[in-house]
Amino acid sequence: MSASAALEEPGSMIRAVTKAYASCLIVAFALLPAYLIAYLFYFQDPALKFENHPFHEIAIAAATIEGLFITYVTWRCYQSSGEPLLRWLTLGFLGFVLVYAPHGAFTGMAHHNIWLFLLYGPASRLVMAMLLFVGLLSFDKKPDDAKERKKRRAGGDG
Repeated sequence: MSASAALEEPGSMIRAVTKAYASCLIVAFALLPAYLIAYLFYFQDPALKFENHPFHEIAIAAATIEGLFITYVTWRCYQSSGEPLLRWLTLGFLGFVLVYAPHGAFTGMAHHNIWLFLLYGPASRLVMAMLLFVGLLSFDKKPDDAKERKKRRAGGDG
């Protein structure tokens, strides 16, 4: 047995163990929602209700700020590369944020007019899905010119 063969065997063994461990982690993270649902199904009393409007408003505000940050990063990436897909991604994130923000604002009205509260989640996802679909149609197109992507609005003077 040569020295190189002896050195290769432990490396391949470690690589196989590492690959198996990484696969187990991916499966565990993929099944995490199922674990949480099963926990709630078996250990939660259905009569208990948790209602905390200020927490919900803070969570929606945090999601809105996070969405605005993602929109900004995507816009900066578009300005750097000029890819039309990134422009549509930016519009999709911005559309989602603008439509979803009233969902948090109407939290207090959920008992009086539930539709004001409930419609904004699906509507925001629909806006984002439509804009992402249009973005997919522009996939693999040539990048926009540097002058065009620096304009504040399409067709504007810059």
